Amino acid sequence: MRRVFRRAAPVLAALCAGLAGPHAPACELRVAAARGGDTLQTIALPPSRELVLAYLHSVTRTLVRETLTADAGGLVQQRIEFSVPGPGLPTEALPGERFERLPDHFVYDHMQRRIGVLTMRVDPAQAQTLQAGGSTHALTRWGATALQLSTHDCD
Repeated sequence: MRRVFRRAAPVLAALCAGLAGPHAPACELRVAAARGGDTLQTIALPPSRELVLAYLHSVTRTLVRETLTADAGGLVQQRIEFSVPGPGLPTEALPGERFERLPDHFVYDHMQRRIGVLTMRVDPAQAQTLQAGGSTHALTRWGATALQLSTHDCD
């Protein structure tokens, strides 16, 4: 009986470990060239599936921080913070969203604005970065170009 248990123990341990851990593949963000679609970088997202896109606004030259989450349908904008209103930034909260005017900046929160695949122009002058899972990734390392951010395995 002990021999059978000794042989079965590793198999049972592996099965139990598999049951305890998540079976879903890791949700990831792919950064690709907008032209040609070549994948430039793949970033594993944290369990919260949250990421922050930070950049200097092209007109106001002030910092903008956009918080996004990833799901099977792509990216969803959750929050945006900026110190000076400018072209392309929200001007009013949609139903269900919250707008706050703080002494030093503006915040739109509780957003559920579906983006899907995000196509964006990056430029070293705007210093676009992506923060996910405790790491910061410079999106401008490929120079002034157009990029696409898309989600994969985020079921």
